Amino acid sequence: MDSNTIKNVVVADTNQQAQAKRAARGERRRDQTRAEILDVASEIVLRDGFASFTLAAVAEQLGLTNPALYYYFKSKEALLFELVRREWFACGEEVHAAVEATRSGADAVETLMRTVFERYRSRLQMFKVVHQMTSAELLGDSFMARDELERIRPVNEMFYGGTEARLRADQQAGTFAAGRDPRRFAFTAHMATVGVLNMKAMTDAADDPLIHGDEDLIADLCLTFRQAANSGAQQ
Repeated sequence: MDSNTIKNVVVADTNQQAQAKRAARGERRRDQTRAEILDVASEIVLRDGFASFTLAAVAEQLGLTNPALYYYFKSKEALLFELVRREWFACGEEVHAAVEATRSGADAVETLMRTVFERYRSRLQMFKVVHQMTSAELLGDSFMARDELERIRPVNEMFYGGTEARLRADQQAGTFAAGRDPRRFAFTAHMATVGVLNMKAMTDAADDPLIHGDEDLIADLCLTFRQAANSGAQQ
């Protein structure tokens, strides 16, 4: 290989590296802008409620034009899908970290329930978006697309994996009933918490608060599931 050929190869390689760096910088900027858009969307939902949420409001708060916003999210439904997905993962990560600090299945179940409850008890507008409005009508066809569903599935392990593992260990030790499915038990505890939050959201929307205090509600719910989680020791 002569010197000119070597020089051309070096130049070509240098150009490719420069292009790759520019592309990486562009992608980082795009990701940062998308994150900022989602932050603002979240603020608007929490402040004004879902009914008042529009892409125009997001664009105005960010100082973007509507066409510029559509460059990052092709529709209102696409933005909401990403907002919901981000919220699910944020909550899942919070649950996972809290459950990792527990040792028994009963403690893990209670921690899962309390973590979810505490995250949404004062953020009911976000709860409504995540748990009451995640339908094909709200999020569009993208919500049911296979590739989008695959992007969501990992959150299940964040919510239930740690609690399942601890309940299985308790099952082997004889403190959790042998005939119960640990994963299903964790899921049921989560859904029971969502049910209480859903009732809070409904009464809040009607401006007719529940007569039961938050602490009493979550305490009773956790006690019920804790007793069930320890049922093996009573057999």
